Amino acid sequence: MSASFLFRATARAMCCVVAVFVGGAPLADAHAKPAPKVASVKIAAPASAAAPVKPANPATANEGQTLSLATLGNLTGALRLAGASASRSISIPLSARERVHDAVLHLVVSNSISLLTDRSDLAVRVNDRTIAQLQLSSRQPETTADIRVPAELLRPGYNTLTFTAAQHSTENCEDPNSPELWTEIDTSASTLRMQTTLASLTPTLADLPDLVDPKQWAGRAFAIVDASHPSDDRQLESGGLVAQGIALRLRYLSAAPRVLDAEHGNGAGMLPGLALAPLADSDVVLIGSREALRGYLDAKTIERIDGAFLGIYPKPDDARRFVLVVSGRDEREVERAARAFAHSELPLPRSSELVVSGFDETALPPWSVDKTVTGTAPHAFRDLGFSSRTLRPGDVADIDVRLPADIYAPEDAKVTLDMNFTEGAKMREDSVLDIRLNGRFEQVIALDQPQGAVMRHYRITIPLRDFRAGLNTLSLRPLLVPLVTDHCTLRQTDNLEVTLFDDSTLTLPPASHFTTLPDLKRFADSGFPYTVQPDGNDLAIRLAAHDDDTIAAAWALAGRLAQNQAAPLTAAQLTFGAASNARRDVILVGATPALPPALLQHAPWLPGKSIRIADDATVAADAPSDGTFPFRLGHLLGTSARAAQTDVTLSGNVPLSRQLLVMQYRGEGGGAMTVLTAANAGELLDGVSRLIEPSEWGELRGNIAVLTFDHPDLWTARVGGTYEAGSLGPLDWLGYTLSVHPWLGYAVLVALLSIFAGASTLLLKRYYRKRHRGVEE
Repeated sequence: MSASFLFRATARAMCCVVAVFVGGAPLADAHAKPAPKVASVKIAAPASAAAPVKPANPATANEGQTLSLATLGNLTGALRLAGASASRSISIPLSARERVHDAVLHLVVSNSISLLTDRSDLAVRVNDRTIAQLQLSSRQPETTADIRVPAELLRPGYNTLTFTAAQHSTENCEDPNSPELWTEIDTSASTLRMQTTLASLTPTLADLPDLVDPKQWAGRAFAIVDASHPSDDRQLESGGLVAQGIALRLRYLSAAPRVLDAEHGNGAGMLPGLALAPLADSDVVLIGSREALRGYLDAKTIERIDGAFLGIYPKPDDARRFVLVVSGRDEREVERAARAFAHSELPLPRSSELVVSGFDETALPPWSVDKTVTGTAPHAFRDLGFSSRTLRPGDVADIDVRLPADIYAPEDAKVTLDMNFTEGAKMREDSVLDIRLNGRFEQVIALDQPQGAVMRHYRITIPLRDFRAGLNTLSLRPLLVPLVTDHCTLRQTDNLEVTLFDDSTLTLPPASHFTTLPDLKRFADSGFPYTVQPDGNDLAIRLAAHDDDTIAAAWALAGRLAQNQAAPLTAAQLTFGAASNARRDVILVGATPALPPALLQHAPWLPGKSIRIADDATVAADAPSDGTFPFRLGHLLGTSARAAQTDVTLSGNVPLSRQLLVMQYRGEGGGAMTVLTAANAGELLDGVSRLIEPSEWGELRGNIAVLTFDHPDLWTARVGGTYEAGSLGPLDWLGYTLSVHPWLGYAVLVALLSIFAGASTLLLKRYYRKRHRGVEE
């Protein structure tokens, strides 16, 4: 089948718009005349594909959500396809509770002007089925295309969107790696638009991973409805566990649920006494004891609450949504049910109701969740999430290595990789396996065995100082060269393979848990120091007020910290008062007028407090001197006059206005204190909801951050000094002290030399007197 073309030329605009309708055949050459620089292409679905299904009720379908390929693939920059044959893939998520009605892929493509038009093309595939082909022309190297994706090709889960380029610049004797063979897809301008609807539900507890799903395109909203307003710590903690359960199921998406008190009204179905209008377009979690829920639930459901109870039902006024009931005969059983929901890894039964008779949690050692690598025992790659894999030219194997946020070791400490792999035969001896850490070259393995080899326990080392606290990416990329590479000779490339086995190991050197605080970056990366204990036993989240917005902000933050470590903080304390013991590190959440003044005595800054901004540091103007010596070379060289001239003192009342202030400092009890505050409770919830978005959360730095709602950037700074957290052995402590204060080492060296010189002088004098005593007499 041939493609049909429609050309329309306009002399005034001097441009050409090409509309191409593909019936399954490759696109033909556009025109014999020179084409404009940019081509616009509209591509329909293949003829064999069914037409998009229109929703029965258009009001139930969303208007469509558009995401860039950069967002879908977590990419930065262009997606580049280089070489004679190249392929790249990204994933398209789709929730099991959605039905796709329309999907359009908008592509913005650029290619080399050296490509042969008749032999170069870009194929677009969804789940290994080709849905479109685009010619890559040297005469129109920039192309935009709108490609309709057949809805029946998209299935629940992660769908594979693949771009495959065949690129040629000459008819004969072509170098497949020639630098002019390239095509780039602009991932920021290229988008996927999908229109979906939510299907009617008959939910069971086993369906919760599909109901609270990060892959959902349709509107996602959750409301936690309290049968009675939280008034004590147990009720706060139960709601916080529910919020963490939602956040953990959403995994990488922010979760800031609405928090509401139940209202009596004319409901329906199993919620005859609950006002449903305030809960429109939301999935609902209804939480409270059996007696508190008696006025809202129907009598049959109330009778079945005979212990810690979880029940899930279609929402009476909207069968596309669900209602999850978390209840019990008393608040203790409500907490147990919430705890079971918070453990998202637990397989729940395929039934709509469950009474939890018992629930035991194993106490985990510090730094033992989210595959954090600790200790000196070898860690197999499979334990880090890597499976045995065969790598070919262009492939990259990434391994996530998460280190504790407070890891400390001497400068010469090294991480050992014990590699097990096989390499193909008949490769040129300059073939290598390139090893990079966080995008930076670290090591290389020579693949120089002409007969191939099975390598066991091939050991290489990487300095521990090259790793960063928190998440690291270890990348292995083979650079494989054929044995025969003459310009016009057939090249054998199928033998260019390296298989890396998942029983390879990574071993850390002996290290201590020691660092300096405050540090909001460590807090954002891993929740440090609040999540050292996996269950949050060292964490207290203190609320400065009892209103719903402050409670929602605290629960949203608890969910974000649980996402950081991929486990619920079941032993964390949420309280309106003081922490239960002085050892807990505290997070204080509240509007500025409601914050307890006693907890802000050591705060680095508050609106209205003076700040001194110097050339070498930013410190509180009224902060007392700690008596430490300024260990900077400029001060030692006598440049303090210059520093004094550049000091500027800012003072005055600067109230927060549509801003969230985040501060971290050392609290009264010696532990970490982190404060999140805004001008009022409504702005506090708005600010925390914005802060926990990945784009903002990952930008936290220093010990002060201000998020302005009307400004795209997060302002961060370091104000005041630091303090040390953790412990070191005697030798490590000496090494750390000398690295932080090198002048102290010089002083000790001078003192030792002085002592040596004085002792030598004294001994020489004694020797002289002893040998020449008679001569003197």
